[in-house]
Amino acid sequence: MFNFSNDDTDSVEAYDEPQQVQRSRSGQKTKPTHEQLQERSHEQDIHIQSLLLQYDQRKNEQKVNQWVSKASMNVNNALEIQQHLKWMHKGKSPESAVMSYFSAGMAPLAPPAIVKHCGLYPEDILELFDIYFNRVNPYFSLLDQNYHTPEKLLWNSPFLFTVVCAVASRYYEARPNLYSLAMEFARDCAGKGLVEGDRSVEVCQAYLILAVYPASAYYADRGVNADLYVRMATELELNQPPPPHIEGREALNRTRTWLNCYCVDGSHAIQFGKLPMLRLDDYIARNSRNWYKSSSLNSPYDVHLCGYVQMIIHMAKWREYMRDDTTRSERQPGEVIAAAIRTQDVLAREMDLWAGAYTEEYMFMPMPICLYRGNTTQMITAYLKLVVLLVGFQKTRKEDLHQDSEILVKSIDAARSVIRITLERMYPTGFLRYAMDASFLYVSFAAAFLINLFRPRFLHLLNDATQNDIIAIVSRLITVLGSNDVALDGRHTPALYARFLSSLMSKHGLVNSNAQSPRNKQSRSSSSSFNSEHRQISPSDGFYWPDIPQSENSSGSQTPDVPGGFGYQTRLQESMNMDFSLSHFIKIVTSQQPVSPPPSEDVNFCEPWQQLWKNPDVQPVTWSQPVSVSGWSP
Repeated sequence: MFNFSNDDTDSVEAYDEPQQVQRSRSGQKTKPTHEQLQERSHEQDIHIQSLLLQYDQRKNEQKVNQWVSKASMNVNNALEIQQHLKWMHKGKSPESAVMSYFSAGMAPLAPPAIVKHCGLYPEDILELFDIYFNRVNPYFSLLDQNYHTPEKLLWNSPFLFTVVCAVASRYYEARPNLYSLAMEFARDCAGKGLVEGDRSVEVCQAYLILAVYPASAYYADRGVNADLYVRMATELELNQPPPPHIEGREALNRTRTWLNCYCVDGSHAIQFGKLPMLRLDDYIARNSRNWYKSSSLNSPYDVHLCGYVQMIIHMAKWREYMRDDTTRSERQPGEVIAAAIRTQDVLAREMDLWAGAYTEEYMFMPMPICLYRGNTTQMITAYLKLVVLLVGFQKTRKEDLHQDSEILVKSIDAARSVIRITLERMYPTGFLRYAMDASFLYVSFAAAFLINLFRPRFLHLLNDATQNDIIAIVSRLITVLGSNDVALDGRHTPALYARFLSSLMSKHGLVNSNAQSPRNKQSRSSSSSFNSEHRQISPSDGFYWPDIPQSENSSGSQTPDVPGGFGYQTRLQESMNMDFSLSHFIKIVTSQQPVSPPPSEDVNFCEPWQQLWKNPDVQPVTWSQPVSVSGWSP
């Protein structure tokens, strides 16, 4: 079982040998006393524990060596050595350099493993923290740069320190191969935290960040992380006002962490059609409307966090309404449609109130990133309106749908608002490149809904002007998502979604010559209307948003026709219904994701997906998946 040395084996066998029974002077055998037996048993336990510890250490070393070897395959060691000449000339390793730079005369413990095995010198750590608070924290405003310093986290919270460095390393241009190795150590810390049962606000924050910025194939990890940070935050009583003895930044840190837990939990529930773990009547959330101005130490980002909390509260009320629908007799379609329209009106009015608050705060502190965050919240609100409206759209009877239907008009307007805010307000700032995956999920969901209105059953609902506007705005979105200004490489989430939308458009034969991809500059065929001569053959493979078969048709009667029988195709089409829910969209995207291209490969968003889907020469890679679970980005 264990690969021990011979000496270790001999010592273990010595314990297995029968104990020599001592003889008294009279020649009679004397048995060991109870205390002697206990002492021997205790010594044996200590020795076995020591051997197990050695075994664990060796296994851990092997694991780390595998990570380092894998990451070193593409590393330019000469470049890294040149960057660290200052410390190398002094003969200092990363650990000793970090200890001398950050210890401030103290004698601290050894630095986290990421320092040694990722070769993080003090300059690297300072740069990574600077990257985090400029490229990550503005989009997920959980930490306080004045409170979460490298010196503090390095010794007081190695887990959070490791997570900050790992997530920031994705944007560390000086060491482009660092990210995958650093995230291995972040995930390893998360696993050890589960075993050791560490509890602190910083540990909770580390799990929160990993839930929003996962490493790779994280679909199952998010549920675990969600349960972890919610339970831990509750055990730490972050859902209560800070104790009187806690003041200043520490008190704000506790409340900010809980509000982020509330938002991430609510976002996760919306995306996957589940009930949130946190209650609708949460005290901190209900009383957070003015929290952003409770102290002079509040972050400029707190106002957007408070605004998003209110949106999540309204969505929680909507979910309660829909849950009541399942616990009693199903409501009539008209009742659900009216409730959906009322809820989107509530969201719109709430956003109008917060738009004024954002403007007021921006006048007080005119930071460009705050303007971007305000626009992001407006985009998210439009997306939430779309999620609600599509429930009503799904309930609408076929005979009640026409071009002037209120539920249809509002759904199209909400979807176009999501895309236009992204293209016209967020993209020009240059910040979209660093946005969380959730932003790309929201805008892609809106675009996919619009594209699916070109199905034969819905096409009569769109006039020529609406058709042209949709194809133009979605084509431009595909161009932007796949551009070098937004996508870090071909594996980055926006690039993957660009491919998804391009494939979906190809499925319906929708092309546009007015949009050119910055990567390939190839034009698309234009069409001012979508007649049969402009429609193309759907690709045999690729992304699509499939129909959901139902056992009953719209009238509720069974459809006994067999394939090939008279009227079969017509009745089959009537018995098929589309699932426009966000949870179904996420399921389809993740379950049918093809193999990703290499990171350096230019992406041609006009060519069909299947060329990469079934290409045996393209090996799977782990980067960001085209879906954000538990993510949000105000």
